[in-house]
Order: sequence, then structure tokens, then C-alpha cells
Amino acid sequence: MRAISRLVTSPTVRGLLTVLSAGVLSGCLDLKVIPDACTVSIVPNAVSVPVNSTYRLTGTAFDCDGNSIRNKKILFSSSNQAVATVTAEGGVIGVAVGSASISATSDGKTASAQITVTPEAAATIVVSPNALILRRTNTRQLTATARNSTGAVVSGRTVRWASSNSAIASVDQNGTVTAMAPGQAVINAEIDQTVGSATIVVTEIPIGSCSLSPSASKLTVSQSVQPTLTLRDTANNALSSQGRAIAWSSSNEVVATVTTTGIVTTRKAGTTTVTATAVENSAVTCSATIQAVDPRITQVVITPFTGQLRLAIPRILTATLLDSTGAAIPPGRIVTWSTTTPTLVNVTQAGIVTGLSLGTARIIATAEGTADTVTFTVTKVPVGTVTTSPLQATLLEGQTLQLRATVTDSIGTEITDRPLEWISGDPSRVTISSSGLVTALAAGTVTVAATAEGKVGQSSIIVQQVPVDTIETVTAFTVAAGVTSAFVIRVKDVQGNEVRNRNVLVTSSAPAVAIGQQNSTSTFVSVTGLTAGTARLTLQAVDSNNRNQGKPSYVDVTVTGARIMVRTAPPPSP
Repeated sequence: MRAISRLVTSPTVRGLLTVLSAGVLSGCLDLKVIPDACTVSIVPNAVSVPVNSTYRLTGTAFDCDGNSIRNKKILFSSSNQAVATVTAEGGVIGVAVGSASISATSDGKTASAQITVTPEAAATIVVSPNALILRRTNTRQLTATARNSTGAVVSGRTVRWASSNSAIASVDQNGTVTAMAPGQAVINAEIDQTVGSATIVVTEIPIGSCSLSPSASKLTVSQSVQPTLTLRDTANNALSSQGRAIAWSSSNEVVATVTTTGIVTTRKAGTTTVTATAVENSAVTCSATIQAVDPRITQVVITPFTGQLRLAIPRILTATLLDSTGAAIPPGRIVTWSTTTPTLVNVTQAGIVTGLSLGTARIIATAEGTADTVTFTVTKVPVGTVTTSPLQATLLEGQTLQLRATVTDSIGTEITDRPLEWISGDPSRVTISSSGLVTALAAGTVTVAATAEGKVGQSSIIVQQVPVDTIETVTAFTVAAGVTSAFVIRVKDVQGNEVRNRNVLVTSSAPAVAIGQQNSTSTFVSVTGLTAGTARLTLQAVDSNNRNQGKPSYVDVTVTGARIMVRTAPPPSP
């Protein structure tokens, strides 16, 4: 009963019963109860607003179950109306730069948002003046005015100045423009990423007068000079000539010509006037007098001044003529060539010298009474190459071969008057005479060379052994057991000539009875008797590759008696 009593006395239940009763009594009456706010939120909770701009905040009330309450009245207020104000609908208006807190309140519950008011944004930038014509080096102050979207002036803003071409017109951060060089540039003023601009046209300072220095020059024919041009403005201040168009002319181009940059070159003896005219103002002219004279020869220089002449090989000499200033005189003057040693050299009037015989020769070049002399040593043409032939040859021991050496000079001509020296790389195997005759002595490969004046030609000589044909020796030999003795052998070629230092293999038909071994010079075979009996020794000559050469020989060995001690008998004389 108490629970029912509490339920009935509850404000919510009483309201519900009242509504139900009213529904019963009135039939179609519809009443709604708006619950109290349990919490309030404001969105967004932080925002930046420029001065004179607005921003709408949204306030929402929630019941204790977390549900939003529709049509709940929200009251908005500002903590600093000098910075930002707020309407009943939550519209924030920026008043001045600073910070303020906007509160949303319902049923005593409050939420707040932090508002930062920033300076007013510029919508347009006006640069004044927006067009200028300046002479180079002149300066001018520009101003930039910022306005908002309504056209009102936005003050207190920092302007960033920049030039599209600082080489033509530069600008500092105070807006001062300096004219640098002729041309056109755009000066930009930027505030809040909004840009205003002004067009600057830079013109050159006008030329008032000009002068050439020196005003008179005296040159020899073919010499060049460039007069110094000085430009001045109407106030007589010196101007740079860089970038100024100047027209140059000569009153007599037969005497001297002038380039577009003012370089004067004399061509023939005479006088001319060189004039410089400002293209931008043809009334501004200045001139200089040029006198051209023929140069006088004061020095003759022969090239090369010294050196060698190769016998019978022509060499061209040149003579350079110089005037008193040391400048080269142009071609056209007559030069006479001669020699004081005509038996040694011949010289033509074109300066071509040919050596006739060995010795020291003197050549003279004369022009208009001035002369130069040079001394040359006439020498043989040096050896260029030495070539031997054949380049490779194969000989048997004892054979000979005549080599030939071809000597050519440095221009490729064969010469026969130079001494040759023949050298063998291994005289124990191959010898070579002073005339190039090669004699093969022992097997192997030897390089022989011919040299002349430091140049070398080489041939490779391959010496092969004469093949063995027969081995002459005894047919029977007796040795006591335990004794070593020897018999003589003679190794011969097919011609019957004895050859030495050949390998002879000795094999025994009964190694337990007797064995044999050739000595190092292949002149005898030592036999060792081991036990009584007989054995046949086979003697076979072999080449360096262990291949048999010639016919084998046989020696029948008889071993007698038995000995305890083994002694060696001296070999017989071959």
C-alpha cells in the first residue's frame, strides 16, 4: 500500500493521471509535457570569427536518459560583448580582436564555446599609383589600401611587397620602388593572400653628349685601336654605355674600317674620321681622327731559329717582319733568302732549305736592308726501324742460317750506310756472326737481334737435336757379382757423326742378375752385377718427349762369382 501511495503521489504519475482523466473528460484534448534539461551541449565548442563576420552556434538540451529535447528553449550569452556578441538563435558576431566565451543555458544547465575574434580579412588590395613610368635609378613610394567585402578600409594590416623582376624594378618592404634597368615589371602587394598590383615601366636616362678618347691616333697599316667612348646625361653626369645602342662609322673605309663595337682597323695609308652616334638621339655625336701609315721594317725573325737539317730532306723556313712597335708587318714585303755555305745547303727564294752534305750551314733572310741569320746542322736522317728476316727459323744442331736486316730511316726509306750489331740471347745454344750468320749449337729457343742507332729488330731461332740413328758399343760384357763396372757407348746420327748429351734408356732382361745406367754425357753405361747369371741389357735413345730415336743396341752381361762387398770399378776410357 505504501508503494502504491508513493507511486500515486509522484509528480510524474500525478501528471499522467491528470492527463488520463482529462482525456476521459474531454475526449480529444491532447496535452504534451516538455521534460526538464539534464544536460546542455554547444557545437562547435571552439571557433575563430573575423571582425564584422558571423558564425552560427548550435545549442541542444538532453534529458536524463541522454535524449535530445525538442523545442527546448536555449538562452545564449557572451562573456565579453566588446569582443563578440551572440543572438538569441546562437549567431556569433565578431566585434573586436580578442577572446570571449559564449554560453548556452537551459533549466540551469550550461555549456560554453571559446570564441577567438581575428582581424578582419581583406577582400581587395588597391595599390596607388597603379602605373608608373620611372627613369633608371629613380625611386617612388607606393601605398597599399586593404578593403573588406563591403568596401570599408581594413587598417592595421602588414603588407608584403614583391617585384616580378627585381632586375628591372625592385621594391622594399616599405613599398619604395627603385628603377634598376629599362623594361617593365609588376609590383605586388599582398595581405591575407589577397594581391593588388602596380605596373612599373623603367626608361633609360637620356644621353646629352658623348666624347671619344684619344681624339686623334696614329697607327701603322693593319693595326687596330678602340677609342674610349664616354657618355653624359643632360646634367653632364657620366653614364654607362652598357646597353646603349651606338652607331659607328668611318669617313674613309679604304683607309680604316670600324666595327659595330668601335674597333678601328687601318687598311691603307691615309686619314679618316671615326664617328660614334647615339641611336636613341642622333643629334648626339662625337668623333676621332685616325691616321694610318705604312710600317717600317726594323726586324726580321727567321723561324725556326735553330735546329737540324736532315740530309736531302727539304725544310721550309719563314721570315716574320716587325715594325718599330714590335707588331708584325702584313704580307707583301719582299724577302730575299741566301746562304754563306752553298756546298752544305741550298735555299730557294720561298725559304725552302735542303741539306746537301754534312756540316754546319748558315741561312740569311733580308728585307729592306734588315736581315736575320740562322745556323743549322746538316745530319743524316735517323734510323726509324730495324727489321730482321726471317722472323722465325728452325735449325738442327750444327746447321747455319744467314739472317738479313732491313734498316729504314724516320721517313720510311731503306738505308744501307748505318752500322749493324748482331747479338745472340744465348751464345751457348746459338751464335751469330757480325754479318748475321746463325750457327745452331744446342737444342732450345734463342732470340737474336740486330741493332742500329738504338732501334732493334729480332728473330726467334728454334734449335732441335739431330735424331739418333745408332748406338755403338760392345755386344758382351762380364762383371763380378757385387761389382759395378762400365762399358763405352757411342751415340751416332744417320751420317755416322757422334752426338752427345742424349738420353739413353738402359733396361735389363734380368734385373735380379744385373742392371745398367747411362752416365750424364751419354759416353758409357755403368753395369752392376747382383748375382751370378746372365742378363741382356737393351740400350735405346729417346728424345725430350721420351719417344724412341734410332735403333736399339743389345749387350749380353755375364755375372760371375759372389761377393759380399760391392765395389765400383772405374769406367773405361771412351
